[in-house]
Amino acid sequence: MHDQPTDLDRAALRDQLQRGWSIDAVSLEYLPVGFGSHHWLAAGADGSRWFVTATDLRRGHNAAHRPDLAFARLDGALRAAAVLRDEGGLEFVLAPVRASDGSVVRRTGAHYAIRVEPFVDGTSARDGDFDDPGQRREMATLVGRLHAASAAVADAGPGRDDFALADREALEGALGDLNRAWNYGPFGEPTRRLLRGQAGAVGERLRGYDRLSEHLRATQAGWLLTHGEPHNANLLRAESGRLWLVDWDTALIAPPERDLWMVLDADLAGWDEYRAAGGADSLDLNALALYRERWALAEICEYVAGFRRPHHDSDDTREAWRELRGYLPDLPSG
Repeated sequence: MHDQPTDLDRAALRDQLQRGWSIDAVSLEYLPVGFGSHHWLAAGADGSRWFVTATDLRRGHNAAHRPDLAFARLDGALRAAAVLRDEGGLEFVLAPVRASDGSVVRRTGAHYAIRVEPFVDGTSARDGDFDDPGQRREMATLVGRLHAASAAVADAGPGRDDFALADREALEGALGDLNRAWNYGPFGEPTRRLLRGQAGAVGERLRGYDRLSEHLRATQAGWLLTHGEPHNANLLRAESGRLWLVDWDTALIAPPERDLWMVLDADLAGWDEYRAAGGADSLDLNALALYRERWALAEICEYVAGFRRPHHDSDDTREAWRELRGYLPDLPSG
């Protein structure tokens, strides 16, 4: 996120770091990276460096503006990641450091959840497609090892994919409210005009998604622990050359295609490496298509919901508008 949160006090954040992790943060440098959570580089009085994340429990594909449920899902996902690191033998998992009470994430105020990870100097690519087949194969190997280690997290409490679309009600409400002005902020009216051109097509996409997800929900054999967002921005290469898979917020028990749709390309580059690392031995192309569509619909739901609430012009809202236009490229620009 480019914009720092206005409702999360830095003093409260420092206090949480001290009480939860015994980190005496002498400085907190805001890092405008990612989209959905807020991040800081915390420098400890002892010279240590930490990557601090504040997840806004009102945002994201799993939030649906129910912070308690979002926190429970986040806690289960991050506990699963910690087990993979500590007990599953997956050295590439960059999981949160446990707090003094054994937790991996702590509530701060009504809407935020704080976690702490070691700060790793390294580089990752921008969010989006992998740059080359070689990078896909690297990620495919990690995902194959992850899927093969699913048994290690049986008692860690990760959630199961229910295929629900957070903010779906907001999108459906928006589709039924296209004949009056959306005076919520600078992107309200452009969003209304964007949707009005093909409201019927968007509705049909939702119905098609329901048909596919109902079929997949009925057959849960072969489900395993998935990362949820194994795109190249979450593949961190340390200065030493070591690879890390980061950002475990969305880990869930689900079909393997939940990860594979992001990793494999049209020629299935990475499939051989995935299988060699212990991943699933079959691929459901319909499930791949479902997860590709699910991602797009979830993003559309989130952005439309955001623009139907009071908002202002900022780096984050401009990025959200660019993303929304990308998911609905055939509609008029307004």
